[in-house]
Amino acid sequence: MTKAPSNKASGDPHRASSDPRAVRSRRVIIDAAVALLAEHGFAGTTVEAIAARSGAAKTTIYRHWPDKRAVLLAAIEAIVPSATAPDSGSLRGDLVGFGHDLVRIITTPPTAALVPALIDAAERDPEIARLLADFTAQRRRPVHAAVQRAVERGEAEDGRDADLIDDLLLGPIFYRRLLSRRPVTKGYVESVVDTFLRALYR
Repeated sequence: MTKAPSNKASGDPHRASSDPRAVRSRRVIIDAAVALLAEHGFAGTTVEAIAARSGAAKTTIYRHWPDKRAVLLAAIEAIVPSATAPDSGSLRGDLVGFGHDLVRIITTPPTAALVPALIDAAERDPEIARLLADFTAQRRRPVHAAVQRAVERGEAEDGRDADLIDDLLLGPIFYRRLLSRRPVTKGYVESVVDTFLRALYR
């Protein structure tokens, strides 16, 4: 994996600058990466291709991000919103709200095509596999937060494996969408949440 040249200056050399020129530069680079992802997929979206499309030097790209994975993650985050779990006052309400929002996102372009492509590319490219791990880790946080709120309300037991909770809740939704290719209805999401809660918090 190609990485940015070492920078010994104090502070994080890749921390986003608020300088307008740096902001514009990042925006142009991200836009180029997004366009390349749509046209050529992950394999064809290299730092060299991003530099050529954006008109930015590779050194400029590496000044903003440490490696290709970080650039692609920024591009994906720019076009794929995170599902939210607003505080409804109950764990069921939070998780149903999250599930509905997640289904909306993964069935709406460009995410509908991007997520399967990301999963497919991760099977063949270790760098993309790490990107997928970063991408999914960030999108688990709303569920973790919803469960923590339930614990604080005395609605759920503490000490549960947060990642297992995510797997049990999200696995059926992604399986139905990506593998069985059946509609993921609101009723299905609610059934998944209810089954999950009965199994884990009975």
